Amino acid sequence: MSSPNAPPDGGSDLAPADIAAGEFLDRAFFRSLVDNGSDAIVTINEDSEILYANRATERVFGHSPDALVGEPLTTIMPERFHDGHHEAIAAYVRTGVRKLDWSGIQLPARHASGEEIQLDITFEEHRYEGERVFSGIMRDVTERVERTRRLERQTEQLEQFASVVSHDLRDPLQAAKAGLALARSRASDDVDDTLGEVETRLDRMNELIEDVLELAKRGRAIGETERVELRSVAGSAWETVGTDAATLAFADPPGAVEADEERLLALFENLLGNAVEHGGPDVRVEVGGLDGAGFYVADDGPGFGAVDPDRLFDHGYTGSDAGTGFGLSIVEGIAAAHGWTVTATEDEDRNGGARFEVTGVSGA
Repeated sequence: MSSPNAPPDGGSDLAPADIAAGEFLDRAFFRSLVDNGSDAIVTINEDSEILYANRATERVFGHSPDALVGEPLTTIMPERFHDGHHEAIAAYVRTGVRKLDWSGIQLPARHASGEEIQLDITFEEHRYEGERVFSGIMRDVTERVERTRRLERQTEQLEQFASVVSHDLRDPLQAAKAGLALARSRASDDVDDTLGEVETRLDRMNELIEDVLELAKRGRAIGETERVELRSVAGSAWETVGTDAATLAFADPPGAVEADEERLLALFENLLGNAVEHGGPDVRVEVGGLDGAGFYVADDGPGFGAVDPDRLFDHGYTGSDAGTGFGLSIVEGIAAAHGWTVTATEDEDRNGGARFEVTGVSGA
């Protein structure tokens, strides 16, 4: 069998008159698409010998296509998977029974440098010159996997911290409030005013504890994603955080995104709630798309004032005595879990009001 890595040429078995010009151009066009695609494509025979590798394999694996053709597939596999691969191929050829899903599975591979990379792979079986061959379409998702792992580690740390906060602070706080209520029931008016200030501080501590717990809960890795309409999820968030005097508007059409709907709802609750809290009682908030690459939330309030926009997403940073500084940190965590980026700026179209843009979004 000749190698499918060989490019089409005029030396075909067919006479030139037998090949329509359009057919040849189609072959050349589709061959070019495969050769120059962004995903690596590797084809092997039943003996796991590499018959074809497109140009993307050099970017993904560090091996040129010519260097891979004729080599065993195990060249680009971690050694611990060699025996299992050969057994699986032999068993499938013998029985036709698949032991794993062939579509969109994640497996490690070995780069020419010796480092492991993470791949998203879809396998296809087809026939070439009468023989059965197997092709793998492979995408390097190492960065995405590493980002998910970092987020999971950060989430674990946050959850551990939240557990300490919950058990070691909440219980004594509740005991202090109970004692305070008893003291106020027996206090004179002058003392009661002082105790009222103490109660305010205790309430403030309770708010901080609740926000820390919320931050830990919202910081976990995202679940299953689906196509979510921005108008719908923002409207649901507004039902929770909106006021009678404030207004929520949409730029038509605001679009849709691929997201974990529950997490996206929390993002909008925090962004819209932030606008209502800082934008004034009759603030107007607008949600819109960003040229198919994201979305924005903007208001016509006073903007950020003396607050540093670059620090808005830091844990605990706030420009308000009443704020806890965790709301926008939650927003950034949700965005990062999706692989998005959120930035804050003043909106010139709304007299310097606050504007938050979420970019790097698919499906907007």
